[in-house]
Amino acid sequence: MKKIICKIAAVALLLGVSTAAQAQTVEDNYPYNFISVQGGVQGTMTNYDFTKLLTPQFALSAGRYFNSKVGTRLHLQGWQVKGAISDTYTFNAITGDIDLLMNLTNILNPNRVSDKLDWVLLAGFGVNYGWDFDEFNTMNNALATDPNPYPCGSKHSTFNSRIGTQVNFNLSDNLALGLEVDANMKNDEFNLKRNYDPDFQLVGLLGLTYKFGKCKPAPEPEPIPVVEEPAPEPVVVEEPKPEPKAVVKKETLHEEIFYLICKSDPTVSGTNQMKRVADFMNKYKDAKVQIVGYADRGTGNPKINVMYAERRAAQCKDALVNIYGCDAARILIDSKGDTVQPFPENDKNRCVIIDSEAQYTVYE
Repeated sequence: MKKIICKIAAVALLLGVSTAAQAQTVEDNYPYNFISVQGGVQGTMTNYDFTKLLTPQFALSAGRYFNSKVGTRLHLQGWQVKGAISDTYTFNAITGDIDLLMNLTNILNPNRVSDKLDWVLLAGFGVNYGWDFDEFNTMNNALATDPNPYPCGSKHSTFNSRIGTQVNFNLSDNLALGLEVDANMKNDEFNLKRNYDPDFQLVGLLGLTYKFGKCKPAPEPEPIPVVEEPAPEPVVVEEPKPEPKAVVKKETLHEEIFYLICKSDPTVSGTNQMKRVADFMNKYKDAKVQIVGYADRGTGNPKINVMYAERRAAQCKDALVNIYGCDAARILIDSKGDTVQPFPENDKNRCVIIDSEAQYTVYE
């Protein structure tokens, strides 16, 4: 179980890491309300054959995420439950829980951009209510001389607590497909038997979640137009204008993007710098851009450092082409590995340096 949770966490972090510069982050999608419909299977953990105690389950929940990390929900789940004495018996039950939801993907990686997958840890408590115990009563009456069942009368309401996890795949801004696995601890009287030990149930649910009520910033009020009286037109005596003189000017671009150790994707500050590079290329259609990747000599080894330097430069080019629509033929990339250290401070040499120069003509 621990290995499965670790694998889910690794996948969530990989999908959550930003691989390209974008203006929006996952924080912009919160807060919101949601409703969910789920279906699955449940089994009770006893000394009886677990496969013979599996029953179908349906669930309905409604809740709210207050921010990108924490939310809560009211969760109703139930249908059939199976217990066992000498043989299995079936009764009906419904469980209502209030759950705390913690989005571990956003907690572990608060600056992520992609929100295709969310890994959620949940914990809660509530009440279980059972009814239709005819099969139990018939079987228990037949074993009236057997003290093992320890019947507890006609108790129907019992305490429930749970811990579980969800993996949600966001199909769109408003719809998500989720897999949930919960471990429920119930008072041992929930199935009309008392053995003075709590009962545990495992449940797996697959469902759809609809999100609504996202917070959107209020539009800024439109300025009130000011009507001014037109001033009288002055009498202008035109003088002959001199012929404009063509003057060639230059404009340069220089950007330095820094990285954390063992990282090759642009940071949030690097996102703004890539946007400036794209604006420069769109303004000057003939300008070419030189992207050079570097690695610090103080960590790693030359072979690894060459890989990181090449990857950093290549990902900057990919961002300019795939996100901002720049012409790939005008982007030149190079890698120095750790053979060149442009800065005296070791950590600053985990960087990409982008340079360009454009010439344009103005008439003065």
